[in-house]
Amino acid sequence: MKNIVRYLVMTVLALCLSVPCCGTAAEAASVALLPLINNVEGDQLANQVYYKEAIKALNAKQGFVLVENDALTAVIDSVGAKTAVPTKEELVKIAKEGKVDIVISMELDRLTSKALLRSRERELKLDMRGKAVAYNALTGAYYEHNIYGDKIIDEALTSRFDWTHEEFGRAVVKEINRALAAK
Repeated sequence: MKNIVRYLVMTVLALCLSVPCCGTAAEAASVALLPLINNVEGDQLANQVYYKEAIKALNAKQGFVLVENDALTAVIDSVGAKTAVPTKEELVKIAKEGKVDIVISMELDRLTSKALLRSRERELKLDMRGKAVAYNALTGAYYEHNIYGDKIIDEALTSRFDWTHEEFGRAVVKEINRALAAK
């Protein structure tokens, strides 16, 4: 009799512990990542860095899924969001007609580094300018921020990697995280 009661209690306990696992999960917010508006002449690597870092930032966050489909591409083309940063009204239209929850767009105007000759070692100064905009249809929040970079680093430290594009990648991740957190 003791064993039957013990097995019955263990069965009820196992069921009680597994009930929260069977609950319905919240649906992920859909994100539309518009193409980079690259105004830097001859710099195609910035486009690759933009997509790589933006997708990596979106995948690192839970509850967001990147959406890309023909209807969304048609809306983006009709708005003309590939040549200039979209306005709030255009972002709202993209979100509504593209059936997405969050729309993110970035523009890159300048991305260069210049050598500074000082009395010490040679240094490089970054010159990065751009703009990021986003619209969250779930909260109605509009996000707009100017991207600015003027970091100075010892030139010897940049000999083995593309420092300017790496800094741009960091800026992309920062802006994606800010856009997703905008309230």
